[in-house]
Amino acid sequence: MPIPDLARVGAFLEEVASEHMLPFWRRLAPGDVTSKATVADPGDVVTTVDLAVERRLTEGLRALLPGSAMVGEEAAHADPRVLDALGGDGWIWLVDPLDGTRNFVEGNDRFGIMVTLVRAARARAAWIHLPARGQTFFAEEGAGAFLNGARLRADPAASAEELAGTIYARYMPSEVRATVEARARGRLPVTNDAGDASNAGSACVDYTSVARGEKDFYVYYRVLPWDHAPGSQILREVNGVVEHLDGTSYAVTSESRVTIVARTRDIAERVRRVLCAGGDGQDGSCPSGGEGLPGVSVLKEKR
Repeated sequence: MPIPDLARVGAFLEEVASEHMLPFWRRLAPGDVTSKATVADPGDVVTTVDLAVERRLTEGLRALLPGSAMVGEEAAHADPRVLDALGGDGWIWLVDPLDGTRNFVEGNDRFGIMVTLVRAARARAAWIHLPARGQTFFAEEGAGAFLNGARLRADPAASAEELAGTIYARYMPSEVRATVEARARGRLPVTNDAGDASNAGSACVDYTSVARGEKDFYVYYRVLPWDHAPGSQILREVNGVVEHLDGTSYAVTSESRVTIVARTRDIAERVRRVLCAGGDGQDGSCPSGGEGLPGVSVLKEKR
């Protein structure tokens, strides 16, 4: 069964955002926001918009690809067993109905809808729609990436001496965080605060900023599939890199661990040298399996 037309899916996401998301932007009532705190993220929230958008996407996307199934962030929060479907042979729509929920609640424009079409635990196509910015990105495996229908070109420009990006240390186990902060100090920016105004606080904006050449890199620890599968697919189609510290490629089923997102291979290696070799970058060595950081290969976050 062929993948649905990429532009048609993108237009559907735009329609959903126009009807179910933008009318509530900066207009949420207090009762529209509730906690969905977990041990890993005690400040996490969900809105009535998240839930309404996920319901509409479930209906519409399954209609676009008969026989397909859905893995939505909110459904998986309610029942983590939903994630098991990602390893199956059928077509799966992996959906983040409102990435950047805190940003949406706060009224800034760093939020969006993210969708990945997955089969056999492999991303085959992806879409990111940023409603407040009027931007729709999509990509198909091996066919390139597009922004508002125009082909998105890789930025071949060499990176500056000072890289633009951030290491998100917030979800790292304490021992890993301490090592990362020590090695990155004075070399790469590190933040522990999801509300840091200098950063997007949403994967949909982070990944598309790297894909467009506006940022050079990001480093994550928590790699929930709906947050990273769509952006990684789009970025790779413009020759970007999404890899774990040991050099293995990010996959839809990856467990949480130190993960590098970079505009080019050269930038990814520069970041890796800082984290693995203490920042001198002279020997170019990086221990395999992530042993260079305590606990990277064993301290896996439970979703």
